[in-house]
Amino acid sequence: MRNDRSRPVRAIGPVFLRIGFLLFLVYPLPAAAESGKAVTLPKAVETALREHPRLAGYPLEFQAAGGRSLQASLRPNPELSVDVENAWWDYPGTSRSETTYGISQLVELGKRPSRIRKAETEKDVLRRDFEIARFDVVAEVKRAFVNFLSAGKKLALNREAHKIATVLATTVSDRVAAGAVSPIEVTRANVMLAVSSADVEKTAREVEAARRELAAAMGEATPSFDFPSGDLDEDLSVPAVDNIANRIAATPDVTRWIAELGRRNAALSAERTLAVPDVTLKGGIRRFRETSENTFVLGFSVPLPLFNRNQGAIREAEAQRAKVAVEMKTTETLLHSLVGQRLAALAAAAREASLLRQEALPGAQSAYDAVSEGYRLGKFRYLDVLDTGKSLIETRLRYLEALTTLNLARVDLERLMAAALPGKGTTTAIQGESR
Repeated sequence: MRNDRSRPVRAIGPVFLRIGFLLFLVYPLPAAAESGKAVTLPKAVETALREHPRLAGYPLEFQAAGGRSLQASLRPNPELSVDVENAWWDYPGTSRSETTYGISQLVELGKRPSRIRKAETEKDVLRRDFEIARFDVVAEVKRAFVNFLSAGKKLALNREAHKIATVLATTVSDRVAAGAVSPIEVTRANVMLAVSSADVEKTAREVEAARRELAAAMGEATPSFDFPSGDLDEDLSVPAVDNIANRIAATPDVTRWIAELGRRNAALSAERTLAVPDVTLKGGIRRFRETSENTFVLGFSVPLPLFNRNQGAIREAEAQRAKVAVEMKTTETLLHSLVGQRLAALAAAAREASLLRQEALPGAQSAYDAVSEGYRLGKFRYLDVLDTGKSLIETRLRYLEALTTLNLARVDLERLMAAALPGKGTTTAIQGESR
């Protein structure tokens, strides 16, 4: 009888060891520093603005625009002409030939200033496009950085879930061997273990994909870093964005169309000046070989605008200019819609994260604490402890997903507004970014 009573006592030891291990999983110690090279958000943005291929071509575009401006300012070259008359036909030899040496110069009437103005306005549009491209690159880097942070945290939580599933599978196997539970429980535990293992492998691949996505956003073909330095912003406040219409009107996406309107006005002015005929002035010396006399020759020529007065090009330029108002209105409407969508997504994510942080996470933690204590007192089964631990990790994963959505919504809003949002809840406050 004494030996029979001692068996449960000896079996309690391994179970309590597993309980201690499970407590270690759901109450993790501060993580040790990751090995490898870290990247911060400011460093990622700095590298992207310096190395991204989308921005690398703009200096050459500005050089090309400078070349167009230079070319537009140049005047037409003069022309040298030599005419020989009476050299053949009824005249013997060339004794009666007349040779004229002349120079002609095209005089443009109003075309050169309009050409220069058109080239300068093209440079203004290019500056706006460059500004928009910089905002796009920064937003792309921020999104990739948030996804990289989130993927790393998700991998850590899935690894914790996998450890719990491993402990569960081992415990169930022991209990089946002892005849305490049905063998079907082993199958269920192994299925859970396989699923958790697949989740870990899938998340590990997502982390690597997120790392390469961030590297591509930074303009790197091969990542020069191993992990992100920082943390997701947990400020759940929703910023009050006032004067949305005025702020959207001041964004480079909209002001670009103001520069585009100037360019198309200049293009229309240039086309209208082409309807005005240019004058060609001519002057020279004519030499009569028979008498060895010289005389001056003067003249001019001007096209007669009877048929082609550049009507088609002018009509096209007028239509292109009128189209700017439509394109600007389309851009403003799209930005208003996107801002509204992102604000709604931000509010929804903030609400979900708030509920999870204030109610779900404490509830899951409280349930786990109660079951763990109850198990110590013999009120719950060991499987109940494992189940509540798994539920706690799943709740943390749900909270991480809400935080990720919240941070991504802030990034999108900052890009749409082309400025940081008011208050603390901005992606520029990503914790640890300046370490």
